Amino acid sequence: MDPLNYWAIAERDIEIQNPITDRKLRLLDDYCDVADGLSVLDIGCGKAWLMRQWAERHAIEGVGIDVNARFLEVARRKAPARGRLTFHNSSAKRFPVAMESYDIVLCLGASFAIGDVPAALEWMVAATKPGGRVVIGDLVLKHPPVVSKGDILPPDTIGMMGIVERHGAEVSATISASEADFERYASHHRHATLTWARANPQHPDHDEVLAKSRTDWLYYQRTIRPMLGWTILVGRKG
Repeated sequence: MDPLNYWAIAERDIEIQNPITDRKLRLLDDYCDVADGLSVLDIGCGKAWLMRQWAERHAIEGVGIDVNARFLEVARRKAPARGRLTFHNSSAKRFPVAMESYDIVLCLGASFAIGDVPAALEWMVAATKPGGRVVIGDLVLKHPPVVSKGDILPPDTIGMMGIVERHGAEVSATISASEADFERYASHHRHATLTWARANPQHPDHDEVLAKSRTDWLYYQRTIRPMLGWTILVGRKG
């Protein structure tokens, strides 16, 4: 099974492809000082909901990168009212980015596109102009396990702030998903994959889709729900 096809199934009914609400994402308008004329790079942009919202209200120059062509089809479907957006079906590592060339660099839930969080932050900060904003959203440790569960768990929010600041950006704001936000996101995936499987019993990927759906659902219930959260950190490059 092509993992890109799996995610196209799991996220077919949602445009915000992270465990957070539109209301919370709109806080980034102020935290990033979004205004006409700014250049924005969105790594692993998916359907690019946030950047498209910005381009409706501001004359930004936005660039989105994603490996999933189906998500980019959605992103390209409607031209924004004010900004100009271009999308590239490419891996982030292969996409040519000049040093210090963007006012805002986003990576929401897609640090894996670069490697891990430290590697993503190093790449993002290098691409950001002095005084620009670096915005990363990822899993954070909410409650440590009472006993070791054998999983490699992410740092807590303080630890994530330290990683951002070690890479040259001072954290100025955080936005965290609630447990209900994450539950909604995980449930959308589970519902969409089960619905697809019932409608496509003869599809060659049927059994693999169900197996991955169940594995991800149980990981959410056993590990994410009790111990992990999801937080966006906004950093200003010095």
